[in-house]
Amino acid sequence: PLYPFHTIFSIIFRFNLTIDSSLNTFKPNGYLSSINKLKTKPTLSFPPHRDCYHLGIPNNFDYHRFLKFARVCEVDGKKQICTREKEVGNLYDMFHTRNYLHRKAYQHKVGHIIETMITEAFIKAEPHIQIQGSKGDMFTISTAINDMEAYTKLTDHVFEQILYSSSSELEEAREILHNITCRNLYKNMGQTQAKKRVEVSQEQLQKWASELATCRPESDLQGVTLEPGDFVVNIINMDWGMKEKNPINNMRFYCKNTPTKTTQISRNQVSQMLPDQFAEQLIRVYFKKRDEKTVEAAKINYVKWCMDNNFSKPQDGDSIAPELTPLKRSWAHNDDENDDELDSQGGRSRAAVNIGQQKAKARLF
Repeated sequence: PLYPFHTIFSIIFRFNLTIDSSLNTFKPNGYLSSINKLKTKPTLSFPPHRDCYHLGIPNNFDYHRFLKFARVCEVDGKKQICTREKEVGNLYDMFHTRNYLHRKAYQHKVGHIIETMITEAFIKAEPHIQIQGSKGDMFTISTAINDMEAYTKLTDHVFEQILYSSSSELEEAREILHNITCRNLYKNMGQTQAKKRVEVSQEQLQKWASELATCRPESDLQGVTLEPGDFVVNIINMDWGMKEKNPINNMRFYCKNTPTKTTQISRNQVSQMLPDQFAEQLIRVYFKKRDEKTVEAAKINYVKWCMDNNFSKPQDGDSIAPELTPLKRSWAHNDDENDDELDSQGGRSRAAVNIGQQKAKARLF
């Protein structure tokens, strides 16, 4: 039977199926609609209004209008979901809302550190948790995926099994999970950014943790001992769904007078106030110890580490280490427009260098 378009569109969104050219059958293999091409995370499979509603976050994307103007058109010999040209701003709102949800909920700093702590607890408990699979074979948490019967038993119960155990072998893992339930989480030192995107491996993260512990001499730590294992460095990649690319460039739009003819709409045709970049990388640092004196020393080390690696200044850097931040010229002012004019070698702006050269010429001649 010929399905109503809204039903087809809903099935595509929810089950990631594709439309046959006749629009009356579904097939699992074939081309993907433009929406499915844009989908790199589950948040696009379901409209963002659902998560906004349950999180209490305002949603600027009007999905009712998007469904109203959505239309299946032929693009390069394939069927593709298109929309009216006047809805391009609404689509930008959708991807902005998606990024906002990642920033405020999905990639929240507290959620990330809880995931890290649970991972650490499971790694410590790995050799001591045995799950029975088919034929009586025993598996651990990481190997249960190789046996379907054992894998079906790998549920959230593992968390409570470790938390309420009395085994001395699970003491370290139990303590970590107990801290999670009591909200004794690792302290957030802050987040910073590199000037360019960096590809980070586990070795690089361990190197950064070592630098955080040793970036200041022991004489400046006032008797506090900092170890590389006290620091946790997380890398968070934020984007609009297609890494550095603008996802709207993959969409096609039709006009009222020519509903079967589609076209692309560039960013400068929409507004001059849209973002130039569609991806960024955040570097978050956490500290495991909680005593006040050690935490203060770790925060100063964090600011010094950002300076040494030429990362952006932490938002509270001036209050944490007021004696350090003035030493970096690019951190000494708040004019974003002049950031690119700073000389990375000497810390002097190009304008200041030119003025100095002119004065030198005046003295010579």
